[in-house]
Amino acid sequence: MIMVRRSRRGGGGGLRFAATSLALAVAAAAAPTATLRAAAATAGADSADRTIAQRLQQRFPQAGLGSGRVGQVLDAGSGRTVWSSGAGLGRMPASTMKLATAVTALTVLGPDHTERTRTVYADGTLYLVGGGDQRLDRAGLGRLAADTARELKSRRLAVHALRVDDSLFPAPTLSPGWQPGYLPYEVAPVRALALCGDRVGDTALAAGDVFAGALAKAGVAVPPGPLRHAVAPAVDGGGGGDGGAVLLASRTSVPLWNAVEYMLKVSDNNIAEGLLRLAALGRGRPATWQGGTAVVRQVLDGYGVPLGGVRILDGSGLSRQDRMTAAALADLAALAVDPGRHRTLWPLLEGLPIAGRDGTLAARLHRFDSPPSSCAAGRVHAKTGTLHDSTALAGVARGSDGRWKAFAFVENGSVHKSQARSGLDRLAATVTGCW
Repeated sequence: MIMVRRSRRGGGGGLRFAATSLALAVAAAAAPTATLRAAAATAGADSADRTIAQRLQQRFPQAGLGSGRVGQVLDAGSGRTVWSSGAGLGRMPASTMKLATAVTALTVLGPDHTERTRTVYADGTLYLVGGGDQRLDRAGLGRLAADTARELKSRRLAVHALRVDDSLFPAPTLSPGWQPGYLPYEVAPVRALALCGDRVGDTALAAGDVFAGALAKAGVAVPPGPLRHAVAPAVDGGGGGDGGAVLLASRTSVPLWNAVEYMLKVSDNNIAEGLLRLAALGRGRPATWQGGTAVVRQVLDGYGVPLGGVRILDGSGLSRQDRMTAAALADLAALAVDPGRHRTLWPLLEGLPIAGRDGTLAARLHRFDSPPSSCAAGRVHAKTGTLHDSTALAGVARGSDGRWKAFAFVENGSVHKSQARSGLDRLAATVTGCW
C-alpha cells in the first residue's frame, strides 16, 4: 500500500508526493518516533536525498542551534519532502521574512514595475512628491532638481516655498512587535519619499534638504527656513501662475527587480517595508501594516504556501511577533527555481546571497569560509535572518544528484550568533552533498 500526500503550488503547480510503504506502518509500534520520521521523509527519494536525510538526522541536533531549532528540505522540482524536523512550528523568522515580501511585490507589481518622484508647482510653492521609489539616491534627486530648475526658468516661475509630499503612504507608525530602539538605525520610519540607505527620523525632510541644495547648484534659490510636509494640489496642466498646479519634472525609478535584488542581497529593512506598502497599493488596499500583510498572506496562499503557524506583521522580519514555519520558508525558497514562475519571480534567485561570495553570506562575514562548510561556497543561494534570539537561513542549493533542493533552518533561543551561523552553514553544506 502506498500513501500519497498532495498539496498545491500556485494555481496549477504539480502534486507533492511523500510515499511510505506498509512495512513502515507495521514497524511503527516498535520503532522510535525520530527514526520513523526520517524513514517516512526519505521513502520514494533517490539515493542523494536519502543521504541528505540520514546526515541531517545526525547533524541537525548537533549543529549548535539550541532547543528551538526547526528545519525542512524539499526536492524543489517535485515538492517532495526530503527531511524535516518541527517544520510546522512557528518561529521568529528574522530577515528570512523578506522572501515573502519579495515574492509578494514581484507577483503583485511585476519585475518591471516603476515608480515616479515628481515636482509640482502651484502659486509660488514647489512640491517634491514621493512616489515610493525604493532606490532613489542623491544622483537621481540631483537630476530631478536640474530638470525642475530648467522648467522653472523657462516658465519664469518664482519659488517662494519648498514643501515635501510623502502622502502616498500614511504617517509612519511602529509595527506590532517592533522595539522603539529599532528607529532609525535598524529601520527608518516608513515614508514614500526617502533616499536609499537613509537612516534618519524623517527621510522625507532629509530628501527635501538634499533637493534644495541641488536646486541651488542649478541656479534656483529656495527661501531659507525649515521644510514642511504638505500634500501637493492636483495637477491641472495649466501654467501654474494662476493658482493651478503644474507638473514640472519627474524621475522614474529603476525597475522593481533592482530593488528586490538589492533588498535581498544586503537585507535592507527600509526597502522591505516600502515594498510591502507598494504591494498593498497594487492590490487596492491601504498602504498600512494591515493592508500590506493581508496582501502577503493572499499571495502566499495563491502559491500554495502552507500558512498554518504563520503570522506576518511587517515586511522586514523585525517584528518579534512575526512567525514563519520551516515548511513555509522552504516552499517560498523553492519558488526561486520554479520554471513555471520564472517570468515573474526570476529576481528571487538573482537576489539571494551566494554562499561565501556576496551579500550577507560573503566570506568577509565569516560565512562558508572554513571547513566543513567552505565546500559549499558558491553552491548555496540563501536569505539570512538574524535577531538577538533568532538565526535563520532559507534558500536553494543543487544536491549531488544535480537537482535543486529548497531548505529552511531556523533557531530561536539564546545561542551565540557565530555558533548558530556556523551550524546553519554546515547544514546547508549537507544539503549540497559536499559534506
